[in-house]
Amino acid sequence: MGGEVRVAGMDVTRDPIRVKSMIGYLPEEPNLYERFTARDLLRYFGELYEVPGDILDNRIDELLELVGMEERAADPINTFSKGLRQRIGIARALIHDPPILILDEPTMGLDPATAASIREFIRELKGDKTMILCTHYMEEAEYLCDRVAILNQGRILDVGTPQELKSKIKGDLTLEVDLIDPSIVDLNLLRIGGVKNVRLDGNRLEISLKDRSIIPAIIRNLGENVYSVNTRETSLDDVFIEMVKGS
Repeated sequence: MGGEVRVAGMDVTRDPIRVKSMIGYLPEEPNLYERFTARDLLRYFGELYEVPGDILDNRIDELLELVGMEERAADPINTFSKGLRQRIGIARALIHDPPILILDEPTMGLDPATAASIREFIRELKGDKTMILCTHYMEEAEYLCDRVAILNQGRILDVGTPQELKSKIKGDLTLEVDLIDPSIVDLNLLRIGGVKNVRLDGNRLEISLKDRSIIPAIIRNLGENVYSVNTRETSLDDVFIEMVKGS
């Protein structure tokens, strides 16, 4: 197995220092110096990246404001919650103003409100940076990413926009039908025009559709065997499950 990696056209093995200077990285568990204050941490890493002193002070102030931590700038990091650690971790990754930002599970383990605020912050950065986001949350990938790569056991299964991936595996809509007696259903009869996939899971029938207009025909086909009906939009969770199952 072999290959090469290029960043902005540069071979990472031939010019590693320059390549590293172009990348900001937030690991899943940011390794922060606990006794540093937020401001001291940013200054330390700014100096490591050789950000000029006349620029660094302004850059630190801008980043603290950007991540909403101006009032905690003088507090030691060991007093921060996980959400605040993620925020200062993002600021650290941005201290040298890199054109490329790599985020590894930025909302893992956060409460819903904090995770939502981190996602909004990342979304606001999209126009300024090329970002690579690693996440197990398909909803997060769909919300934040312009292009998504589905990986399983280190192998890329497919790449595309969220909509492209969803259209390959599923229809635009999933019809969920809870059945009274699943043993009497002929799945082949449900494969009418506009149906992309049919799956029976216990008492629940999941039918992927291209067109909402065929729902009445499906319900008529099932007749009095229908207990309840629900519809939901196809998600990247559906795509991931189908692709991994077929790989």
